[in-house]
Amino acid sequence: MSANELALRFSTAPAEQLIGVLSVYEVKEALREEIEDDVMGEIWQEHKFEMDAVEEQAEEAERRASEHGDAAAALGTAIKQALKFLPDGEAKNILVDAIEDNQGYGRDPL
Repeated sequence: MSANELALRFSTAPAEQLIGVLSVYEVKEALREEIEDDVMGEIWQEHKFEMDAVEEQAEEAERRASEHGDAAAALGTAIKQALKFLPDGEAKNILVDAIEDNQGYGRDPL
């Protein structure tokens, strides 16, 4: 095997340059490796886009959950303070204010 053949065998030269210099098997292996690298790169990039999208959705869900938790804590605190420290009329006003400050929470009684 000549120095050129040896250099080509272990080089990063495109498989097309190996045709006619190395054996068919070695050229086939070089082509397989090139294609495998390309395909794996594309697959990884696709999965990376998907992982980024899922991560973004998870962060958004976490943010919304945190907002709901904050609203629930504020409403719970308002209820406790209103019932513990105030007469009935004032308690009702504070509870109404708390509901108005946290629109979208609470249900109408059946």
